[in-house]
Amino acid sequence: LREHLIDMNEVTLKAAAAERPVDGGIVIAVTGNGRTLDAIRRMIPAHARELDQLPGWRARTEVLPDGIQLTVISADPKEVARIRGLGFIGLLVSGAHHQPHHLAMARGQHFH
Repeated sequence: LREHLIDMNEVTLKAAAAERPVDGGIVIAVTGNGRTLDAIRRMIPAHARELDQLPGWRARTEVLPDGIQLTVISADPKEVARIRGLGFIGLLVSGAHHQPHHLAMARGQHFH
């Protein structure tokens, strides 16, 4: 759990997140180097799988040389506005998986 919390710190405070709107949502290039890049590669694909389970949302990732590209879209215009309004950090805290995820990690269980 401690290592995951360090990853969260790296991604939220040290990664660069370049957002751009696309039809139906947003694309975010999440980049960094060293420890931050390692954290990006662990966290963003796993979190995209969680976002992809939210009703009406579709999330996918693509590997970049220095990070991960996250795409989140919806066919519902209200959800598109929500996705864009949340932005990178808001998307990272979306969904209800965080508490069970952290508890499982503290117990030594694999959550994702």
